[in-house]
Amino acid sequence: MTGTNAESPFAGLYDRAVGSLLEIPTSDEWIDTPDGRTHLLTAGDPSAPPVVVFQGGNITAPVTLAWVQALADEYYLIAPDTPGQPGKTTVETPAAYSSWVGDFLDGLDIDTAVMLGISHGAGIVLEAAADIPDRIDTVALVVPAGFGTPLSIDLLRIVLPSLAYRATGQRWLLHRALAPMFTQPISAVDEIVVETVGVALRTGDLQAEFPGPDDPAALAGCESPTLVITAEHDPFFPGKRTCEQAEIDMPSLTECLMLTEERHFLSPAGQGHAVERIRTFLAEHSGSAR
Repeated sequence: MTGTNAESPFAGLYDRAVGSLLEIPTSDEWIDTPDGRTHLLTAGDPSAPPVVVFQGGNITAPVTLAWVQALADEYYLIAPDTPGQPGKTTVETPAAYSSWVGDFLDGLDIDTAVMLGISHGAGIVLEAAADIPDRIDTVALVVPAGFGTPLSIDLLRIVLPSLAYRATGQRWLLHRALAPMFTQPISAVDEIVVETVGVALRTGDLQAEFPGPDDPAALAGCESPTLVITAEHDPFFPGKRTCEQAEIDMPSLTECLMLTEERHFLSPAGQGHAVERIRTFLAEHSGSAR
């Protein structure tokens, strides 16, 4: 499916997130794919081992990149705008995420890369692991989609006020919808993050499903060492359950770490803990690591 490539309502929010959340120099690139032009945010030394960072849902790539930006001292970070998610253009969701992943890697002349998926982005990595495992060096998944989303009271506490906010635009409803997602109080969260999610809820399609392989058995062909990091009180992907499911679905799973007292949007301390575990994991397992 070909994207429109028109400027999206998130373009200004994207640039503000770069300025507000990122402490590292970044560059913009564009890659032509059969699904439309893909915008990339890059950071670090281009000669360093590449790590592709796939964004979470309803937020822009710089919001996700901010979680792991410290890795730019050792790796070349590549954060593509996921088609169908908030980004620089209005490219539509592709028929197959794995084909899109392969296409933009080809456009960058990258044969294999470390793939780091956060939330929605983890589901995309899992689709790639099922369909194009030879393009993946090592896998790191944080608060990952792709292993199922059980119905819970916390999830209903997000869905119901989200629908009400979409209909009315009342700010207090947005805060009520976001509160179960964030480890920090909403008052401590950078305003650009709150505003971006708010625009996504008002303007985007409210998806009932997350990406991931239709048949988990397809992951049997992925031999890439895999790290999964979950959050104990994640309302979307509860920590213990997600680790248990990852052990079933991912034969290449090397480790599953659950961060206690964290929710879906990790606290700064939780993000720091995740980054250091990812750094150690890549040093131990990545074939392209120095």
